[in-house]
Amino acid sequence: MQFRLIPALLLFLGSYFPLALILALQDVTEESWQAGLCVSIKSCVLPEFSHPALSLLAVLISGACLMSTLIVIETLRYKYPVDVIEAKPIPSELISYSFPYIISFMGVDYASIGKVAGLTTFLIWLFLITYRAGQIIMNPILLIFGWSLYEAKVKINGHDRITRVLSKTHLAPGRYRCQEVQGSYLTKGELD
Repeated sequence: MQFRLIPALLLFLGSYFPLALILALQDVTEESWQAGLCVSIKSCVLPEFSHPALSLLAVLISGACLMSTLIVIETLRYKYPVDVIEAKPIPSELISYSFPYIISFMGVDYASIGKVAGLTTFLIWLFLITYRAGQIIMNPILLIFGWSLYEAKVKINGHDRITRVLSKTHLAPGRYRCQEVQGSYLTKGELD
C-alpha cells in the first residue's frame, strides 16, 4: 500500500503536535506567565497569546492530524499473514524530526512572518523528502503511543526477506497479521 499524499501529509503534520505546543507556549504573553499558577478555579484565567490565531491554529491542526493518524492506524485492516523469523529493535529515524524542534528554540516565533515562512518552507521540504523516500510511516511520535520499529527477517508467500516492521507489541518470532505501507509492515502484534 502506498500512502496517498493527503494521508501522508496528515501523518507528517500530526508528528509535529509537540512542536506546535512548544511554539504556543513561547507565544504566551509575559503578563500571563507572571500571573502565576491557578490556586482556585475562580481565580484561574486562560493564558493570553501574542498571536492567538497562529498559536491556536497550529495546535488545533497538528492535534487533529495526530488524532487522525492514531484513528487510521487503529482502524487499518491488518490482513496479510507474515511469518517473523527473527527481529531486532532499531532506533527510529529521529534526526529529521528533531531539526524543527531545535529550530523552535533558535528564535522562531509568530511575531516574525519571515521566520514562520522559513519554518513552513523547511517543513514542506522535509515532508517531500520523507514522503518520496518512503519513510513517512517512520514517525517517532508513534513511540509515545507504544509503537516500536524493528528490523525483521520475515517469510512472505514462501520468500524470505529483511524488512522494517512497526509493531504495537514486542515483536517475537511468530505469525502476525500485518499491513504493508511503503515497503514496511505494520502490526498490532496479534499473532495469527
